Amino acid sequence: MGKTARLVRWPVCRRGRRALLLLAALGPLPFRAIQPQTCDKLRTDRTALILGAYGVSQAAAIIIRHNDWWPNPSAGFHFAWEPSANRQQDRLLHAALSYQASQLGALAWDWACVPRTTAGWLGGALGVAIALPKEIGDAFQEDRGFSGPDMLWTVGGSILPALHRAWAPARSILVKLNYWPSDEYRNRIGAEPQLESDYAGQRYYLAINPGRLPGGAGPWPDWLGLALGHSVPHWISAPPAHQWYVALDVNFRGIPLRAEWWRTVATVLDQFHVPLPGIRIQGGEVTFGLF
Repeated sequence: MGKTARLVRWPVCRRGRRALLLLAALGPLPFRAIQPQTCDKLRTDRTALILGAYGVSQAAAIIIRHNDWWPNPSAGFHFAWEPSANRQQDRLLHAALSYQASQLGALAWDWACVPRTTAGWLGGALGVAIALPKEIGDAFQEDRGFSGPDMLWTVGGSILPALHRAWAPARSILVKLNYWPSDEYRNRIGAEPQLESDYAGQRYYLAINPGRLPGGAGPWPDWLGLALGHSVPHWISAPPAHQWYVALDVNFRGIPLRAEWWRTVATVLDQFHVPLPGIRIQGGEVTFGLF
């Protein structure tokens, strides 16, 4: 039996902080927006608040993290398509955080009384917009550049929550994640990895939950799904190596609890993958455990 996963890994990273800034600015809005709205027309005051929160959070993030993000000499605007040593996890990080930002954005537009499907697409646009200023800043850095692959992953992560609203079968596909500080992060000697670049501590999953299909999962339990995951065992101390996972997954919204509060709790819990029986594949080695 191989080494098992330890605990649910709670994600905190640089774009996560910006999403949290938006959440803090909107207060309890996301949780209220889960409830049915009684709007009959667009609320311009709430629209202004959403756009203002976006602008303030972006400006604050750039001011606070400017020296950390862009410490090197500037250059003319240029693109960067070449692969990086940490590309496996970094691009999944882009997708996962834009996925979260898109969901929060859609809830914000619900609150502004935008029709549900349109709110989903506007939320997706907000997910892309949150990532864009940082990427533009990178485009003027000598050692970086505007990364086309990063933006493609960002767009993909932002679109999925909109598809959940526009096309019912898409609701069975979720992006889930967990985080636990890696040995590299806990024992680091130099400047890296920082919390946001602790790629060895981040794990990302694409969860397939039949219970979220229209009509349910049939004979398959509504609360049980399958997750395909990826991580790296190290980044700083050794060259990154792919770790792939296939594990069972809990669809919390499929658990038959009728209490009104459970809908909100289950929606939050379904953003994370709880370690369950599965396998890890690294090279030609297969390990059984809780992943």
